[in-house]
Amino acid sequence: MSILVFAGTSEGRKLAEFLSAGGLAADIYVATEYGELSLPALSAVTVHRGRLTTEQMEACMAPGVLVIDATHPYADVVTANIRQACSACGAEYIRLLRPQVAPGQPVVTVPDAQAAAAYLNTVTGAALLTTGSKELKAFTTVHRFAERLYPRVLPTAEVLQKCTELGFPGRSIIAMQGPFSHELNVALLRQTRAKYLVTKDSGAAGGFAEKLSAAKETGATILLIARPTKEEGLTLEEVEALLRTRFPIARLAAASRFPLFVSLVGRRVLVAGAGRIAARRIRVLQRFGADITVVSPECTAEIDCGTIRYLSRSYEKSDLSGAFLVIAATNDRMVNTRIAQDCREAGILCSVADSASESTFFFPAICTAGKLTAGVVSDGSDHSATARAAAQIRAILQEGTDAGD
Repeated sequence: MSILVFAGTSEGRKLAEFLSAGGLAADIYVATEYGELSLPALSAVTVHRGRLTTEQMEACMAPGVLVIDATHPYADVVTANIRQACSACGAEYIRLLRPQVAPGQPVVTVPDAQAAAAYLNTVTGAALLTTGSKELKAFTTVHRFAERLYPRVLPTAEVLQKCTELGFPGRSIIAMQGPFSHELNVALLRQTRAKYLVTKDSGAAGGFAEKLSAAKETGATILLIARPTKEEGLTLEEVEALLRTRFPIARLAAASRFPLFVSLVGRRVLVAGAGRIAARRIRVLQRFGADITVVSPECTAEIDCGTIRYLSRSYEKSDLSGAFLVIAATNDRMVNTRIAQDCREAGILCSVADSASESTFFFPAICTAGKLTAGVVSDGSDHSATARAAAQIRAILQEGTDAGD
């Protein structure tokens, strides 16, 4: 049975990584260059780029083909086309659906972008638009939109051109690529003095929770565009479980990493990124005597720059020179992929914070007691299981230490 995946979301990327790791051949379809670049280089899967009509989708399908729709929950037209093509060809259809996030606080819910724009015409004050560029035209109907609205969009030439053609001035356009942390959302809301944050329920993977918490902290009102249709589907974990029951998933060596223990004393370790994950990695590495260099445009307060070498800029390939290990923990998916590729070419072990398949070593949960040190990793798919096992091992080690062993 052939497998076709319509991707373009983080779940689509993770599913592609799962299929590749399991040795399952699959065709992955993405609409844009951005979607293609977000996918790491993977074996077994073939990536196709370009927007497809229903007829073109049908040409890719046949009876018995398994089609997994992992497109964005707001891409209702694309989903309808995929369903129609599957029905016409006799292909099996599975919807990989990103779960919704309960707001947990009052929000103003509207059915679409046009309704969101109409609401903004009934109030005053600036608004941060985090709905992307696709429906940006609807917001040009807002009174004095060029002064009041701040669209946050992808930093591509096509998108920026669209923004300027619609009349948004350069000073108002926030061209950035996610994921966006709570802290960054707070900073943007305060910088723009936005009273409203316009968003979609993009789920946990789309950073919806971080938007909600940022709005709560700054006192901004959430203007939520509801999902276009109420769908039923499977989560990523449920789709992977289904595939395991229907296909001979390969048990690759990568799933069982050799627990190599090496001295890091005086050895250079490069950490790309300076957020919470990077800070945790740095604290562990410092305990083992590593000579740490951090490269990041910004550095969080959690990192003591006085105890490391800090380069206040973006990652460059030359930063790998002399590195023994590399930690890729930036908030930019494509930068992390590039670091992993550069490390593979240079023969340097690299741990990628947001991609198990791109990692050539896993950063373990460390358990120490006295002279004993243990490291715990999983196959990269269940961090909570790793944390539970590490806690149990720490307790056992501590009991042994207390008993004088």
